[in-house]
Amino acid sequence: MAAAKVHARAQEQDELDLSDASAQSERESESADQSDSDSDSLDSQASRKRRKISPLPDDDEPRVAVSSVPSRIKLKASSVISKGTSTVLAPTDPVFTFTSLDVTPWLVTSLSNMAIKRPTGIQKGCIPEILNGRDCIGGSRTGSGKTVAFAVPILQKWAEDPFGIFGLVLTPTRELALQIYEQFKAISAPQSLKAVLITGGTDMRPQATALAQRPHIVIATPGRLADHIRTSGEDTICALRRVRMVVLDEADRLLAGGSVGSMLPDVEECLSILPPPAKRQTLLFTATITPEVRALKELPRTPGKLPVFVCEVDTQALAIPASLKQMHLQIPVTHREHYLHMFLL
Repeated sequence: MAAAKVHARAQEQDELDLSDASAQSERESESADQSDSDSDSLDSQASRKRRKISPLPDDDEPRVAVSSVPSRIKLKASSVISKGTSTVLAPTDPVFTFTSLDVTPWLVTSLSNMAIKRPTGIQKGCIPEILNGRDCIGGSRTGSGKTVAFAVPILQKWAEDPFGIFGLVLTPTRELALQIYEQFKAISAPQSLKAVLITGGTDMRPQATALAQRPHIVIATPGRLADHIRTSGEDTICALRRVRMVVLDEADRLLAGGSVGSMLPDVEECLSILPPPAKRQTLLFTATITPEVRALKELPRTPGKLPVFVCEVDTQALAIPASLKQMHLQIPVTHREHYLHMFLL
């Protein structure tokens, strides 16, 4: 009987122990659930906070794209720009200078004093060839520096052997002749060049006297020089028989024939008194290469001379349009400024 009571009491104790263990297990489970819930809450809050941070760039993307703040440092990252992007730089053309064209120092200095420091296209093409003794046909738009292209080599060769008359320049109008005369005087300022202007509209006697004194350079219109050849006598024109270099400026107008007022007969008369082509250097410059000018290149080469050199720079794109109408008006000399003012308005 006593043994049965002991057994029953032991069984009750075991049930109590199991109940306590179960309760403790439930409490531990609730604690674990609470811990997991708190952990999830923290993770959720941390996740929300992390979303505010900008994502890091991928390794394949260029680093320079991360920052959008303007900075000079970004200029150094130009190497990562795609190859399809091209950068156009302003042409500096450091190679071509008048010194590199074999122009003498005194002429380079004189041109620099006139703010002419870099040669233009027509100058780069023609100056070396003229200095080498070749006949030249140069075509370039108005204002591109054709006068300097022939004046510089003429003055350089004249300085090596200064005598009169060394060079003759023929041009169709008085205004052009005056401009060329002033250019020669300005470029040759360091030297004692004697240049003479022979144009119409002035007395022929002072011009004849100046020609007889054998100037170094003569700038003339064909009509007035032809008048001197016909009427001024041998003493006046004898020095023209020794000319070394001849320039036909605006050659398209000088050589145009078949129309009223053509200057070609006067040009031919002027050339007839000069040395033959084999003993002189002939230079033609124009803004428009006409068939008459181009045909001169096809002439048989003079024995003992180099081939004719032709240099064309933008002659077709920048030439005077054929549809452009030009006219002139006769106005009193004393009122030409008033007429000019009226036309400009």
